[in-house]
Amino acid sequence: MKRLFVSILVYGLCSFNNQSVAATQSELELALEKQQQQLALIEKQLATLKADSLKASENKQLNTGQDFDVKKNWQINSYGSVLYKSEDVYQNIQDTNPERRATTDLERVVLEFVYDFDPKWQVEIELEYEHGGTGSTLEYDGFEEFGEFETEVEAGGEIIVEKMQAQYIANKYFTMKMGHIFVPVGLGTDLHKPTQYVSTQRYWSEATLIPQVWHETGVNLISKWNGFTAQTLITTGLNSEFFRTYNWIATGHQRRFETVNADDLAFTLRLDYGDIKVGKGIGVSFYTGDTSGNRNNDTKVDGDGNLTIIGLHGAYSYENWLVRGQYLFGSLDDSEAITNANKTTPGLKPGNFSQLGSEAESAFVELSYNSQDLFNVSKPLYLYTIYEYANPIKKVEQGLATDRFNTQSIALGMNYYPIKNIVLKTQAAQTKHAQSNLDDSTSFSLSMGYFFSI
Repeated sequence: MKRLFVSILVYGLCSFNNQSVAATQSELELALEKQQQQLALIEKQLATLKADSLKASENKQLNTGQDFDVKKNWQINSYGSVLYKSEDVYQNIQDTNPERRATTDLERVVLEFVYDFDPKWQVEIELEYEHGGTGSTLEYDGFEEFGEFETEVEAGGEIIVEKMQAQYIANKYFTMKMGHIFVPVGLGTDLHKPTQYVSTQRYWSEATLIPQVWHETGVNLISKWNGFTAQTLITTGLNSEFFRTYNWIATGHQRRFETVNADDLAFTLRLDYGDIKVGKGIGVSFYTGDTSGNRNNDTKVDGDGNLTIIGLHGAYSYENWLVRGQYLFGSLDDSEAITNANKTTPGLKPGNFSQLGSEAESAFVELSYNSQDLFNVSKPLYLYTIYEYANPIKKVEQGLATDRFNTQSIALGMNYYPIKNIVLKTQAAQTKHAQSNLDDSTSFSLSMGYFFSI
C-alpha cells in the first residue's frame, strides 16, 4: 500500500511539471509572436518614413533644380528643352484668319560652370545655346548721313553668355554679386529651368512685357535676415530704340549689340519672404531707369524715357499641391516721343509695331498637383492648369490703344518624371483675344526637358 501511494505521488508531481513546462512554452511562443508582429510593424513604418523622405527630397530637387548631394568646390550644371507645338498662327496684325502650323524648336541647351575659390569667393558662368545655336550682331554706323543700323549674321543661331558673375559671401547676412548678373524682376528669372516651371514653355505673359531671364551688367547686394531677403541692384539699363508694341520694352534688352550702352543705369529693389523656388514665399520687385540715354541716336527723343516696373509674386505649397502667381505693371514716360523717333530712325523700320504703351501689365496664376499617390504610380506625375494674361499696350499717350495684343489664355497639362532629372510635358491651351473680330485660338504642345549636375 505504501509502495502504491509513493507511485501515485511521483506520477502526480511529474504530470504537474509537464503541464508547467507546456504552459511556459506556450507563453514564450505567444510573446515571440507578438514581438515579431511589433518588429514587422516597425519595419513597415521605417520603410514608409524612408519612402516619404526620398519623395520629399526628390520633389525639393525638382522644384529648385539643384542637386544637394554635391560637396565639392566646383560644379557643372546643364539643362535644356526641346518643343513641339501645333497652333493657330496669324501672318500679320491685319490677318483675322489664322493658319494652323506645327513646329519644333530646340529651345535651349545651357551649361553652367561654378567654382568656389574659397568659402567666401565663387565665380559662376552660364552659356546658353538657343534654337540650336545661332549668332548675329547689330552695329550702329554713325558715319552714315543719318546714322544707320547694320546687321551682320556670323553664324546660324544664337549663343548667349547669360551670366558671368563673381560672388562674395561676407557672412550669412550679406552677399554681393558683380559682373553680368540676373535682374530679379519676374519669376521667369527664378524658375527658368524646365524642371522648375510646369508649362511646356516659359511664361508667355511675362515675356510679352519684359526680357525673360533678364540679365545685365552690374552689382547686386543681397541681405538676408529672419526669412527676409532684400536685393539691391545697379545695372545697365534698356535702349528704347527697339521698344515695340507687341512686347513693350522686352526687345530693348541690349543683348543684340556688340557693346552695351551704359549712359543710363537702372535701379532694382526686390524683397522676398521665404523661398519661391521651394514653393513657400512671397515678394515684391521694383525697377526704374531711364532709356533715352542708351539710344545710339539719342538726339531723336525729347525726354528721359523713364521706365518703371512693379511686380508682385508668390508661391505656396501644401502636401502635393503648389500654387504660384505673379502680377507685373509698368509705365513708360515719353512713349509718344519714343514712338515718333523710332518711326524715323533709318534701319529700325518699326512699321505697324511703332505704337508704344505708356502703361502695360501682365499676370499669371498656376495650380499644380502631384498625382503620384492618387494614381499609384512610382514616379511624380503633375497635373496643372495655368491662366495667363498680358496687355503690352494698356494705355497710350497718343491715339487709341489697339486691342490686338490684349490676350489671355487658359492651359491644362501634365508633367511626368521617368527619372528625377528628365521631365516629359504635354499641354493644351486656348487663347482669347480682346479684339472683337478674332476668334479664340488653340494650341497643343509637347516638350522634353532635362537637368543634371556633376
